[in-house]
Amino acid sequence: MLAINQILLVLDKELDNSTAIKRAMQLSHEQNANLIVATYVYNHACEEGSLADLDMRHELQELLLTQTQQWATELMHEFRLPEDTQLHVGWCGHAYQAVEQISTTEVFELVIKAASKQHSILDRVLQHQDWNLLRYCPAPVLLVKSRHAWDSKQILAAVDATSTDQSHKIVNEHIFEFAEMLNTNRDYDIHMVNSYPIMSLALATLPDTPIPEDLQQYVMEQHQTACEGLAHQFNIDEEVIHVREGDPETVISQVASDLDADVVLIGVVPQDGIGSVLLGSTVEHVVDLTEADVLAIKPQDGVLPEVE
Repeated sequence: MLAINQILLVLDKELDNSTAIKRAMQLSHEQNANLIVATYVYNHACEEGSLADLDMRHELQELLLTQTQQWATELMHEFRLPEDTQLHVGWCGHAYQAVEQISTTEVFELVIKAASKQHSILDRVLQHQDWNLLRYCPAPVLLVKSRHAWDSKQILAAVDATSTDQSHKIVNEHIFEFAEMLNTNRDYDIHMVNSYPIMSLALATLPDTPIPEDLQQYVMEQHQTACEGLAHQFNIDEEVIHVREGDPETVISQVASDLDADVVLIGVVPQDGIGSVLLGSTVEHVVDLTEADVLAIKPQDGVLPEVE
């Protein structure tokens, strides 16, 4: 069997963490997983060159660490986390750095954090918290939105079924592994969504290029066939396959809304270059557009074998 053995909950002092805490408690219970908590704090004044007095720098750092630990401890007590829940307070300015620090001593299969507010292009250029966490976290990241509970019992797996890229194929497999993990008690319906391009728009940049009348139908059928193959591979009913025309983030968000999905599972295949920074990945747009929680999974984020 496969298992999520340990979950890391990241608390952000700039956000409302209540729903993320509730989700972490819910999933740790459902998965019979251990829950650990992390938060972080940082101030440039504590670095060399900011304050001349070394002792003052150290005292300020200790004060900030103590205050942050007290804040997190009170929050954990408010939501009645077990008294023995581990709390890690990192001296760093970003959530992904705190997670990286903990990963040197702890193994976890899932990271949970409250989603940041909607992101502008400027946010992405400046590499906001979620942007970094999605790319550099050594485990899948569940960004929690506004829901108070997963009441609809609908999981939406967003895939790129026709991609020949090995990374996309791997991440598709991991998406369904995690969907099955979340459906441990068989309480949820697992749906699949796949978008395909509008060919008239795709070919609009090619002047004087005739578009065959049946091209759009052909593209749709190719995506439908690929999705049915994935559905058969992972025992998904073909009746819950949603193949729609349009850009991925719009299609995924619309299907999530139609289903009132509790969570969207989506792959993150890291890209290099300024284009990725400015445009953002599909998952970031989906986080902005949907009301559902979003579980982002990278090619290296496989589910671990269950510990005997």
